[in-house]
Amino acid sequence: MKGIAAKSKGFTLIEVMLVVILISILGAIVIPRYAMSTKKAKVQACEITRSIINKQVESFFFVEATWPLDSLSDIRTNVNYFPDGVPTCPVDLTSYQLTPSPIKRVTGHREGSGTHIFERLLTGNQ
Repeated sequence: MKGIAAKSKGFTLIEVMLVVILISILGAIVIPRYAMSTKKAKVQACEITRSIINKQVESFFFVEATWPLDSLSDIRTNVNYFPDGVPTCPVDLTSYQLTPSPIKRVTGHREGSGTHIFERLLTGNQ
């Protein structure tokens, strides 16, 4: 009777080590996937923001009969187009600019050097 009552309650060292190992394995799987999905979401948000700015630039052209400045400073101050201001890129927090050409589209963020696209995010290079 004495031996049974003296047995301590609790977890053995092996049980604790197994739990720590399982949590570590789950963390090693989940954390990188979460990080990658947030990066992809920011890139997709950047693409959506670019298209919204391009639509507002077209609206500005049809209403004002002129293109906005390449820096978007004139459309930025007009509350009819962006009441909360022109958004910045969610990936690198830079301001959007227009191409200095007859096309007048948002530059960077997809074409040219220093851009963020899925391939660069998948490799971890930013």
